[in-house]
Amino acid sequence: MSTPHNVLRAVHDVASGVATLLDVRGDDGWNDIRAEGAVHWPLACLRADTIPEIALETPVYVYGADEEASEEAKDLLIAQGFVDVVSIGGLSDWQEAGGEVE
Repeated sequence: MSTPHNVLRAVHDVASGVATLLDVRGDDGWNDIRAEGAVHWPLACLRADTIPEIALETPVYVYGADEEASEEAKDLLIAQGFVDVVSIGGLSDWQEAGGEVE
């Protein structure tokens, strides 16, 4: 579950280069606006057991269209062997915590 602390930590860790930020929204959302430095991997791909090319031990913060999508993506990543995955909710949560968008 997303908490303000998790989102603030995500902004710091991603900016510091110690974590990957994963955007699991569809192409329309990604093409409109996205978190700066995010990797795009739609939730539909995760549901199809296709995982992004990220080392399994890399800390991953994930956001989606809403918190429910973000939580689902987190669970799917963990099921695929990722060991440090945190759901941060939606893009608006990222922005409210000071995260940059492009």
